[in-house]
Amino acid sequence: MSDLDFTICCKVTFFSKKRGTPPNLNNGKYCPHLVIKGSEQLLGVNFIDGEDVIFDRPIRTNALPVNEDVDYSSLQEGTEFFIMEGSTIVGEGIVKEIFQHKPFGNK
Repeated sequence: MSDLDFTICCKVTFFSKKRGTPPNLNNGKYCPHLVIKGSEQLLGVNFIDGEDVIFDRPIRTNALPVNEDVDYSSLQEGTEFFIMEGSTIVGEGIVKEIFQHKPFGNK
């Protein structure tokens, strides 16, 4: 069963001291992990669109979950998280909204 039919709308800040260049959040190729603050579980996501990254400033962006065998239910409105590339924290963010996609065929 796949429960990946939702979009994570969030506000994120990337740290200038942790990354040489800002990631492109609009080409569908940036796939870091989110780690909820106070947790150790890695939640793989794919950023699909967003504002241009300006280091150390919060921007709005949207991400999709990518791992069917991972429980994303702990990502709720107001959840704070770190953005991880490997073992490095490159940013942080907060979930603003979870947008649930409607299944095809249902009106």
